[in-house]
Parts: sequence; C-alpha cells; structure tokens
Amino acid sequence: MMSMRSLKAVFRQFLTDRRGNFATIFALAAIPLVVAAGAAVDISRAYIVENRLKAALDAAALAVGGETGKTQAELEAIAQAYFDANYPAGKLGVPGAINVVQDGNMVNLVVNAELPTVLMGVAGINTLDIGASSQVTRMGKKLEVALVLDNTGSMNSGGRLTVLKAASKDLIDTVGGAAVSPGDVRIAIVPFTTDVNVGSTYKNESWLKWTWTHPPICTTTGKGKKKKTTCVDTRTVSKSGWGGCVVDRDEDYDVSVSTPTSVDATKFPANDDNIYNANCSLRPLVPLSTNWSTLKSEIDAMSAGGATNTTIGFVWGWQMLTDGALLSNAAAPNPADLEKVMIYLTDGDNTYYRQGIGSCNGSSYCAGVDLRTQEVCTAIKAAGITVYTVRLVSGNATLLRNCASDTSKYYSVNTASELTDVFKSIAQALSNLRISK
Repeated sequence: MMSMRSLKAVFRQFLTDRRGNFATIFALAAIPLVVAAGAAVDISRAYIVENRLKAALDAAALAVGGETGKTQAELEAIAQAYFDANYPAGKLGVPGAINVVQDGNMVNLVVNAELPTVLMGVAGINTLDIGASSQVTRMGKKLEVALVLDNTGSMNSGGRLTVLKAASKDLIDTVGGAAVSPGDVRIAIVPFTTDVNVGSTYKNESWLKWTWTHPPICTTTGKGKKKKTTCVDTRTVSKSGWGGCVVDRDEDYDVSVSTPTSVDATKFPANDDNIYNANCSLRPLVPLSTNWSTLKSEIDAMSAGGATNTTIGFVWGWQMLTDGALLSNAAAPNPADLEKVMIYLTDGDNTYYRQGIGSCNGSSYCAGVDLRTQEVCTAIKAAGITVYTVRLVSGNATLLRNCASDTSKYYSVNTASELTDVFKSIAQALSNLRISK
C-alpha cells in the first residue's frame, strides 16, 4: 500500500515532469468538454420533449376551449384525456398534471415534465425540468347554425346514421361551447326526407292546406274487359292523426321563404305516410336554441326511412335562419358580428318531387328536380348565409359542390367513419378557437 508521503512525492514528480504536461492539461481540459457534449445531447432531447408537450397541450387547449358549463375538475379531466391521447406513455419525459385556468374568453393550460438526463449526470444534473403552456381565445362573434340532416332510408346503411348522430352532437358541444356569452351561439336542427316535420301542434294553423295536387296515383281493378284503371291527382289529408309533416309548396313558392298568405299556393301542404315514400316518423325540426341537451336528445331520436328531396331540406334550413320566416326565431342579419351558417348533409340523389314529377329515381326527370335545388341554394347564399355541404358516399357531387359557399366548404366522404373528422373540421372553423399563445 502506498503511503500518503509516497503518494505526494509521485504526484509532485508527475507535475514537474515536462514530458507529461501536455497529457495532463489535455486530461483536465477534457472534463468540461465531455460535460459540454453531454449537455448538448440532453438539451437536444429537452427541445424534443418541449415541442411534443406543446403540440399535445395545444390539442388539449382546443378541446377545453370548446366546453362551457363544466366544473374545474371536468375541464381538467377533458384536458388530460386529450393530452394523453397526443402524448402517450413511453415517450421522452414524465409529464405532470395539467393546470387549466379560464379568464374571460381565454383558456390557459400549463404542464411541466421531468426529463432524466443521459450524460449531464457527470456534472450532478440528473433531471431537467421542462414546461409548456398554451392559450386559446374563444370567438368574439355570434353564430346561428342550422343542421340540415338527411334521414332517408339509405342512412340505415353502413352505420351512417349512428356516426352522423355522434358527429353532430360533438359539433354542438364544440360550437356551442365556444360562445363567450350565453346566447352568442344558437343551433337549429332540420331532419328531412321528402318531407319536413314541423310538429303536429300546428294542425289548426291557416298556413297549412289539407288538399293539394301531386303526381297521379293510379290503381287498377278487374281483369280482361273488366279491367279498370283509376288515377287520382289530388290528395286530402285528415287532421286527425296528422304527424306534422309537410311537403313542398307550389312552384315558385317551393324555393322561397316568403310568408304564407290566404292564397292557396303559398301554403304548406300537410302530408302523411300514405303518399309515395313519405316518412312522417321524422323528428320535428327544432328552431334555433341554446339548449344543447334538448338538441342532442332530438338528434339521438332521429330514425331513417323514406326517399330524398334535397330541396325541401335546404328550404327549411333557410327558414330557420331567416328572421320573420315561418316558425323561425332567427335574429335580423344586421349585426356585423353575427354569422348565419347552414350545414347540409345528404347521402343520396334527388328521388322525389311532388310537382308533376313524383318519383324520378334514376330517370332524366331528376335533372329538373336538381334545378329546383340549385335555385334555392343560389337564393340562400344571396341572403348572406354561409353554406357547408357534405356528400356521404353518394349524391350529386356537382350539385352539392355548387350549393356550398365555396369549394373549401364542400366535403365528400366515402365511408361513414370519415364524418367524424369532417364535422370536427367544420366545428373548429365555426367556433373560431385559435391558439393565441
């Protein structure tokens, strides 16, 4: 064993030996170089963690920004769920809990993470603390939205109606939750087929008519020389048991939102299930509302059946957004901060129109029906309403693209599952949530 005296002598000789000076200096200088190199590696890893934290926190902030009426605990749970989905376990860093603070129309989120170092431990630095923050600003405008939703029989196919319900409810939560003040956002629902259901409580209103013309319905009786065909081109609907459904008004009122008068042509024809492909099991339309629970319950209650008349859907969506129109509680389009929006979804072509055509399924007559749809779309956009159209699997792509306010507001999807992302995209655009910090 070497004594302390011997050790000192050896060390003194080492320091005075000119042959070893360069090696000694290099060895001593290498220590900070190694620490610096290690710091560069760990700091690079820290930047990666910081960027991932920020991206995940921004997603959480946008989700929380679209919520209102939630407790602090509920907001933090929502934020954590979205954060975890975008920053799964196993990635670099160990994030802590998210802190959520609401301040007027802004929502602030903060999260911290701890990153174990790889090389900086030689300098006594075993972990790095990394923080990220995100701020979302809610919109400062008012919004009226009409959800016009196809409830025809084909919506039973491939889970279309099920996915539509979920996507619509999510949109209501996001857009409704972006309101800065109560009443800033109002949403209406218009389910449609060949009919729209206005509600059976209106059966005594003067704007309804109970006898009207439609394409002839022919019945044949007897055989041979006794064979007889009878065609009827009028329809009389009984108030008793009427479910609330109406069909198109007479041309040219069928593509307008003018108020009905005593003139018969201006009135809405009442309908029941006995006319061709009618579906008066339709849920009644819901005028503009801030009762999100009621709106979502009505969406859940929708069922599919019947044929397609896209025109009547557009007309009643327009009605819901027009101040002074029948059954509408819409505001006047005067405030500069008020935007009126229609979101229209269908999964099929026009197949029925009562004005002298009736069923046009797959025939050249459908082109005439499409012209009625295009005419009402043009009028809606001229009224200052922003129109989004969504084509689900099938339908007249050209017609729906032209009905949209611009090509960026037209969506065409091939599967029901794609609806979720489409409605999220529209909801984000409408809610005007933006990352402000």
